[in-house]
Amino acid sequence: MTGTERLLSRRTTLGTALTPLDPELRRPRTGVAIVACMDARLGVETMFGLRPGDAHVIRNAGGCVTGDTLHSLQLSQTRGGTREVLLVHHEDCAALSDPATDLHVCMARLRKSEGLPHTDVMRGFIYTRSGALRELRP
Repeated sequence: MTGTERLLSRRTTLGTALTPLDPELRRPRTGVAIVACMDARLGVETMFGLRPGDAHVIRNAGGCVTGDTLHSLQLSQTRGGTREVLLVHHEDCAALSDPATDLHVCMARLRKSEGLPHTDVMRGFIYTRSGALRELRP
């Protein structure tokens, strides 16, 4: 059995726990978009106690702010109604040799972006090996 087949078989055991798409929740309840690393060890939803409809979560290698990330954030803000951005990098990252420095670069890139209507509420964190969140200020 492949990994995909194992994941699909898990769905059958979920039954009523499956969450249908609620058209009322296209705009996240919190107004927050989270940009985080795609590392499977980061349980972003668990980390922030998210439920379906709480936040937009954008993940890529390193949680870096790329052109695709900027486009996703622009859609999140203009169509999804988010007004805040939360960035999460982490220690022991395979994509970044210096997550703290990259986090500062990403925050600066977001602040300078002309395509984002809302850059005033933005916070950046490093998720540590111990599971703590350490905030980095610009």
